Amino acid sequence: MGNRKRPYYRVVAAEEAHRRDGRFIEIVGTYDPLAKPAKVDLMPDVAIKWLSNGAQPTDTVKRLFAKAGVLAQWQAVKAGGEMPTDRVNDSVERTRPPRPSKKTATRIAEEEKAKAEAAAKPAEEAGAEA
Repeated sequence: MGNRKRPYYRVVAAEEAHRRDGRFIEIVGTYDPLAKPAKVDLMPDVAIKWLSNGAQPTDTVKRLFAKAGVLAQWQAVKAGGEMPTDRVNDSVERTRPPRPSKKTATRIAEEEKAKAEAAAKPAEEAGAEA
């Protein structure tokens, strides 16, 4: 999937005997690493079904499942036997604010410095008058 220099991945359940890009059993979701932030669309019920059947996710897919809360849901299913309706992993709901670029960060730092200097000037003038 995707084009040259534009990756786009399908997360699939496949038999071990088939090659990586070969035949698969079912699509579990998609992953778009170029979106800002990276976009992961998973079907948790399908993923949990395959994990319960003994599917072994790769390290990368395991990280995607952990970020999406699928692994936490699967642990709850293993322990209690029922799939929770709400999101188990509340940390997924919190999204990190985007980091500013270096130019933006230096501009913000300069603005804050100018504000601090402007606030300090009236205090110095008031102290000099007294």
